[in-house]
Order: sequence, then C-alpha cells, then structure tokens
Amino acid sequence: MELRHLRYFVAVAETLNFRRAAEQLRLAQPPLSAQIKSLEGELGTRLLERTTRSVRLTHAGRVFLEEARAVLAASAQAERRAREAERGLAGTLRLGVIAPAANAWLAGVLRCFRQRFPNVQLSLFDLSSTEQLRRLREHELEAGLLRPPVGFPELDYRFVQESRQVLALPAGHRLARKRRLEWADFHDEELVLMTPNAQHGFYDAFFAACAKAGAKPRPTQYANDIQTKMWLISAGFGLAPTTDTLAEIKRPGLVFRPLPAGLPPVQTVLVWRRTDDSLVLAHFRECFAAPAPDRGGSRPGGL
Repeated sequence: MELRHLRYFVAVAETLNFRRAAEQLRLAQPPLSAQIKSLEGELGTRLLERTTRSVRLTHAGRVFLEEARAVLAASAQAERRAREAERGLAGTLRLGVIAPAANAWLAGVLRCFRQRFPNVQLSLFDLSSTEQLRRLREHELEAGLLRPPVGFPELDYRFVQESRQVLALPAGHRLARKRRLEWADFHDEELVLMTPNAQHGFYDAFFAACAKAGAKPRPTQYANDIQTKMWLISAGFGLAPTTDTLAEIKRPGLVFRPLPAGLPPVQTVLVWRRTDDSLVLAHFRECFAAPAPDRGGSRPGGL
C-alpha cells in the first residue's frame, strides 16, 4: 500500500463519485477504479458499495477513511518538518548550561532564539563544565555554556561572557568586617568548594594567589551543585570564591566581599562540535553575536 492509494481512496470517499474524484486527481476514471479495487483486494475487505447510480462507504470504508486522512496529514506534516529542518527552522537543540550562567543575560539570548525560531525545541540541562564536555563529545548535546579550557580538538568554541570573582562568606564572619581583604587573610580558613570533578580549574587562580602570599586555606566541605554550595556558606560551613552574578541572588546569612586584586575574570564560552553542520545550531550561535547589555562589567558565570 502506497500513499497514493490512500489519496485515491480519500478523493473517492469524499466525493462519492469516481468521475469527480478522477478529475480532482487528474487521473482517468478506469485506472482510478482499478486502483481502488486493488486496495480493497490488498485489505481483504470492501470499502465502497457501488451501483450504477451511487457510491457509498461501507462500515469498513468509514473507519478506513479516518485512518487514511490521519496518515496523509501525518505525511504532509513530516514533509513540512523535513523542509523546515533543512532550513534550520525546526528540530531540537540540546544545550548544557553551568548553573551560574542561567540568569537574565541568558534568558535574553534564549528569548531571541525563541522569537526567531519558534518551531525549534530547545532543551536545557544544568550540568558542570566537565559533564558538558563529555556529553558534547558523545553527541548527547549540541552546544554547551561552560568554563574553559575546552581541550578537545573535535570541539570548537567562542567566548561569550566573563565575570569578576568575589568572596562569598557567612554574615558575621571576621573577614566580612574587614574593609580590604589581603591574600594572607585566608590562611587556615575553611572553604566550601564544588566537588573536584565539577571544579574544572575554577579555584586554581585563587589557591595560587593564596600560596604566593603564604596562606593555606583548608577545603573542608564539598557540594555537588552551586545552590548547595551557597546554602552551606550561608549556614556557616566556610567561605569560597565565586562570581559576582551569584551575588545578585539574595540569601539569608550570606554576604559578598571583593577579593584582593590579581585574579583574572572568569570566562564563559559557547562550545559545539566542529563537524556539526546543523543549521539549527548555526542559528543558535547567531543569537550570541549581539552584545549583551553591560551590567557594570559583570558577566554571567561562576562557581
């Protein structure tokens, strides 16, 4: 059974007239009659009752008409979706996002993409940089917003944003009362950090600056996600470097202070596979081309 057989049957069933159906289909009437008989033979049941004066649907014909219309509608939609996909107007894009990048800036980018390509299904996944890189390489994501370094030749990336590093600490902590922090102040301080497999080198510059000043802070608590880390700090488990975008989220018992000078800004990059020629992905990357609003030098990201 082919789609054309369904089209022939639907035309006859809707007109109940072989001559008019043949005219609609631009087909001679005898071949049309032969095709309907062939369809009935294949199904093993009569779909139409024919007399010299009229044509009417059998019960099987009425049921088959509903199913035939559904199949033809699904086929037409599949054709439309395929053409839209070829132009990058439909499909699915799976995006990994580090939690601190899920803020108003990213919402603006996603809004731009949604407005331009409303038929693309965008799926977001809250993942660490390390996990995003793994999933990108295994074709489980099309793109990722994460921390450099990327470090894999099959992946390409572009810088999209950066953030300043600040100190998160419990309200009432002795360092919260200091007007100006020095690297030596962190000696023997307890730290709340992300688990090692989720850090992706974020704390390296902080520890290097402390070591240069002779300070040895002590990691004493680890968290699997950003929100848990911030709640642990607010509960008094320790302090940690983070980025200024997280300071915009108010939590009881949590304060932020500037870190001593010398730390580089924390970058966020958009990463994708070099060989991915998807137009959906290309359109998504275009939405990052427009500059984001300046918010005092602060950019999304951080641990």
